Amino acid sequence: MTKIKIFKNDSFISQIEIRGHALSGKYNEDIVCAGISSVVFGICNALEQLSVYNENQIVFEDELIKIPNITNQKEVQLICKTLIVQLQTIKRSYPKYIDISFQ
Repeated sequence: MTKIKIFKNDSFISQIEIRGHALSGKYNEDIVCAGISSVVFGICNALEQLSVYNENQIVFEDELIKIPNITNQKEVQLICKTLIVQLQTIKRSYPKYIDISFQ
């Protein structure tokens, strides 16, 4: 199961962590993992190209992507909220393979 933690500071998103694999199918055939990966990498690219967020802060490790130090700048928050909406959409279709929590 992929576990996603969204950390908030007041009403602002301050950090997002994505951990683990969905395990909804065979290796290289897992459509849930592929969907999550596509959405997350697209958002990371959007943060780099469409906002002032310093993308060099993003952590890419085995089974972990962490987007730390999210500012309250309007564009950055909107991009991160878009990520959450997209992940929640995947969760609606595949609830056994993705967990989203707010901290």
